[in-house]
Formats: sequence, C-alpha cells, structure tokens
Amino acid sequence: MTTPTQPGEPPVRPRILVVDDDPGIRMAIRSILETDYIVTEATSIKESLAIYDRQAQDLITLDIQMPEVNGMQGLSSFRHRSGKIPIILISGYRTFELAREALRLGATDYLTKPFSVQELRETVKSALTKVYPDGDFGSDSSDSVSDFMMRLPLQDLMDNRFLSPLHRSHFLAFAQNALAEKKRSFETISVHELIKVITIQFDALNVVNDLDYKITHSSPKLRIECAMYLLGGALANLALSCITETRGNKSPVEIVFEESGQKLKVLYRKPGSALSPKTLSTFERWHQEPNACLNPITAMLVLTEKIVRLHQGQFSVNTSSPADLLLEITLPERQSSTR
Repeated sequence: MTTPTQPGEPPVRPRILVVDDDPGIRMAIRSILETDYIVTEATSIKESLAIYDRQAQDLITLDIQMPEVNGMQGLSSFRHRSGKIPIILISGYRTFELAREALRLGATDYLTKPFSVQELRETVKSALTKVYPDGDFGSDSSDSVSDFMMRLPLQDLMDNRFLSPLHRSHFLAFAQNALAEKKRSFETISVHELIKVITIQFDALNVVNDLDYKITHSSPKLRIECAMYLLGGALANLALSCITETRGNKSPVEIVFEESGQKLKVLYRKPGSALSPKTLSTFERWHQEPNACLNPITAMLVLTEKIVRLHQGQFSVNTSSPADLLLEITLPERQSSTR
C-alpha cells in the first residue's frame, strides 16, 4: 500500500484485483471502480495468485462460483499469503451458513448478486478503511461513465438481457468509449467503409448468422464525416440490442442503408416486431428524468442518440406495435463544422 500523500502530490490509488470467470462482471466492476483505483482482472484462482505474487494488491474481489478452484478455496490461498489484505467475496446467492463460513475463512466482507453500484463502492471503501484507517479512498463525485453506470442496475448485466457474456462485455466497453470525455477524431468515409466497421464487430461476436443487413439506393459517391469507430460501434450495438429485444420473433433484424437527398438513412427493421412498451416508456422517461434507471436496451438507445446528435443527425424510435420499422437514424452527408 502506498504511504499517504503529501500536499500537492497525486492521490493514492490502491490496487484492486477482480477475480471472476465472467468477463461481463469483471468489466462491470472495473467500470465502477477504475476512476479511483488501479484495477487488474483475473479469470481464475490460479491466474489471480500468479498476479498477486508478481504485484502486491491492496484489495481483492473474489467470486465464489469459479471453475476448477472455487472462491472459498481461493480465499484460503490468499490468506496463506497475507492475513491483512481485504478480500470481498461475491456470490449469486446468500445464506447465513455461507456468509459465516466466508467470514470464518477470513473474508473482510460479503456481497450478494445483484448488488448496486453504490453498494460495491461503499463495501470496497469500508474494507480498505478497516485495514488502512488513515487512507482516503474513493471520490464523492463521479465521472460521466460512473454516473451513467449507476443508472444501470448490475443485476441487468448478469442475466439474459444479452446474447452472450461476450456481447455484454462488448456493450460495456462501448458504453465506456461513448461516455468518455475526450476529443473525437472525425474523418470522411464511404457508407461501405462504415458497414465494414459494423460487420467486423459482428464477426468478432460470432453473430453474423443472426443478422441480415443490406444497402439500398446507396450511391458510391455518398460520404459522411464521422468518428468512424464510435459511430460504427453504436450502429453495431444497436443492432444487437434490437436482436435481443425482439428475439421472440425468429426473423432477422435488417439494417437498411438508404440515400435520401444529401442524407444517409439507417433503418432497423423486423417484420411483425416492435420495441417493448417497457423499453419505450423507459426511453421516454429518461428524457424527462436523466437520473432514472435504465436497462441495457434503453441504455443503448440513449447512447446511440447521444452519438447521432454528436454527428448532427436525427434519431427516432418507432412507437407503433407491431411494425416493420424499429428505429430510424438520419445522418447528413459530409459535416463541415469544426468539433
């Protein structure tokens, strides 16, 4: 643990080792904690012990349900190395017997899924303070990424609201990129180049067979100025959200790229389907109450709308049910303004 800082020195950032075999959960915890802490991830007890032996950590979060060696066994291994380091056990269920056994083996605290963003932050801060009472851990203010993630209950990141754990990780990584306060690099590209960015992401997630897309009435001369990977990531994640939202209908989601005058229209269609009333009402409520809780589908709508507006475009959600058209995005050809 680094010694307390002197006035004018940068704040201490304790090292936290997150041990979980689920990449989505690791990324969710990282996105919540990395503003105040140096976060390292491990996918197994074996890997986590190797990391710990190479680099001392200040706190460990440890999932109980792990392959090969479980979290309780891992807790014992870490306690043989250090009797001081705070260790927070995480489990998908809670019983008095399990909690008692965890504390008997040396756990500092115990979290049960689902847990809130605030609960995780406070548990980590409390555990560190017990061991290092002179430390000043965590910040009272949150950045835009953490603030947004607080509107997205963690239980919504742990169930079937995603196509796969890989999709969940992809969504969380995109959310962090979309919300990051940084200067964006815009370039002029063709529609075909934009579609290539989207299909690369589909290939990486192994969902290309679940998605049908095509270009209609698109001129080879039509070019748009955009942050290519940011916009492509939004369109890809939006398609995945539409697939998830309408998975009860086995027909594919279709992305249609159309040239409309000096604009590009991107249409998301699925015959006989519509976004759920809950998603639509939550999206509408977000505009009136920006602090309202979201689910992953609505969060993707909010993020895409933000990115489309960054590109001086228009984003609209079809509220008719059922309807072939789910969403419509309009982007101007070649932005000339300075960002």
